[in-house]
Parts: sequence; C-alpha cells; structure tokens
Amino acid sequence: MDFAIFLQATIDALMISMSYILVALGLTLMFGILRVFNFAHGEVYMIGGFVAYYFYGQFNMNYFITLVLSLLIGGILGLIFERLIFRPFRERPFNGFIASLGLIWILQTIAATSFGVLDKSVPAVFPGVIRALGVSLSAERLGALTIGLFMGLAMYLLIQRTRTGKALRAVAQDREAASLQGVNVNRMTAFAFALGSSLAAAVGAFMSSIYLVNPFIGHMPVVKAFIVIILGGMGSLPGAVLGGIILGFIEGFTAIYFNIGTVSTINFVVVIFILLVRPKGLLGREE
Repeated sequence: MDFAIFLQATIDALMISMSYILVALGLTLMFGILRVFNFAHGEVYMIGGFVAYYFYGQFNMNYFITLVLSLLIGGILGLIFERLIFRPFRERPFNGFIASLGLIWILQTIAATSFGVLDKSVPAVFPGVIRALGVSLSAERLGALTIGLFMGLAMYLLIQRTRTGKALRAVAQDREAASLQGVNVNRMTAFAFALGSSLAAAVGAFMSSIYLVNPFIGHMPVVKAFIVIILGGMGSLPGAVLGGIILGFIEGFTAIYFNIGTVSTINFVVVIFILLVRPKGLLGREE
C-alpha cells in the first residue's frame, strides 16, 4: 500500500468512525437512561439527510445554517418521541422496542410519500481536492471529518464538563439515587432523547453530500451503531467511541481490497471474535 492510498484510507476511516460514534452516542444515552433501544434512530438520521437535501440543495440555504436546522429538527423529534412513545413504556422495555419498530415504518412511509423513493444527491459542500504531502485528498470528506470531530468534542464537553452532563450520567448510573439528589429524571430523559436525536439528524445532514439520500438510508447507520454499542459495551460512552473507531478503521482499510459485502462480513467476524473473548464488550461492565 503506497502512502497516498494509506492517507486516503485513514481519512475515510476517521470520517466513518466519527459518523458511527455520533449516532452510537445518542443511542447509548437513550439506553443508559431508559434501558430501551430506539430502533427508529436511523429514521431521524434519514430526516437529517432530507433537511440538507431540501434546505441546502434545493432552497440554497447556507450549509451551516442548514446543519443547525437539522440539529433543531432532530431535537424536537426526540422530545416528541420520548414524551409520546417511550416514556409510557419506561418500565416495559419490550413494549418500547415494539413501538420503535412501528415508528420505523411510520416515518419511512411518511418520507416515501412526501419525498419519493428515488435516490437524491446533495451538492458538494467542499468541492475539489486538497493537496498535502504530495497527496490529493477529497475536500468533501475532510470537511465531513472536521464537522464530525467538532461535534464529538462538543458532545464530550457537554457530558463531562457541565452540570447537565453530570446529571445525565447520574441518571444513567442510578435513576433512584439521582432523583433523591434532586435531579429531575423526566427532564433528563427528555434531554437525552433530544440530544441523541439531534446528533443523528446532524450526522445525516453532513453525510448527505457524500452518500445519496432516500427514505431508507437510516437502516445501515443504526445497525452499525448497534454493533458499535455492543462491541464497546452496553451503556458505555467511552465504549461507543472505542467501538466506533475499531469498526470505522476496519471498514476504511478493508474497503480498499474488498467489496461492501465482504467488508460487512469481516466486520461481523471481528465483532464475534471480540465478544467471544469479552462477552460484555471492550469496556462493558456487569449490571
């Protein structure tokens, strides 16, 4: 492998890793607080892609304003889903799981009816190439990586350095103890869903100029996010980051030599091997 291919594969791996990490972090927050998996999380990703397609691609809105708009729309959807669907099933996680499957079909049907089922392309935000170290790199992928890194850093600072972040972690660790300490559990639950959904929508928006947009694009990101969560350890935010990096680099480098079907097979083989050695995931812990 020459240096140019290695550098491009590294950029692709980092970009893929960041997209998986951001989607997985939102799911991890939701699971950590409600102990329910929102399988419709990928459909929020899809809606973020359509926000970028219409507001940036068709209405010529500034791209970064579009990105903020996708965050807001995703957050509002998260609040609605938490309040109307997942909060009533807080003590019945299996019912919440079934409800999230139903929500997938509802959102896909609405999107297909409203936007059509054909693939749609979003114009490049950062067209052209950047030449560095004698290598030509895709400016679009570097731009997506930069946005993803910025969002990941903002997420880290929010969770680790703010009172709201500490309250979220407290509720995830022990809901009753957090409530006794004066933490409003319902408010933190709603915030977790809003934050997780806004991340998913934003990822869908900034990845839309690299991949095509259609009503069914949410399936693969949410499957990969679940793999990342299980690989890193259920409910572990650092585990989601580590799992995303591992999965992203496997995909980034194996895609050079193999087709997408083979790459997915390699992903699952690696995950199965790791889980055989570490059944709780890399950074998982006993409940």
